[in-house]
Amino acid sequence: MTQIEAGRGKFITLEGGEGAGKTTQISRLKDWLETRNINVLTTREPGGSEGAEQIRELLVNGDIARWDAMTEALLNFAARRDHVEKVIKPALAAGTW
Repeated sequence: MTQIEAGRGKFITLEGGEGAGKTTQISRLKDWLETRNINVLTTREPGGSEGAEQIRELLVNGDIARWDAMTEALLNFAARRDHVEKVIKPALAAGTW
């Protein structure tokens, strides 16, 4: 078993298009880390926090022509900001990966 440094958590992100296998790989990585007694939080973007999930609903449902590209980008950044501040930073500070 590999010794993992205790303390602040680590942030790992998996990127890819629809159907690329992100969910499968996230599940495998989570299982592997948990077998090493590492606390793991999996999440998604847009989404991941209460506010970000509400913004996600705006982004993925409804008429795609209702906003221009800049508005959609700003909504994505707003969702990310809420997610980072309310979920990711506290988890990392608590030692969660």
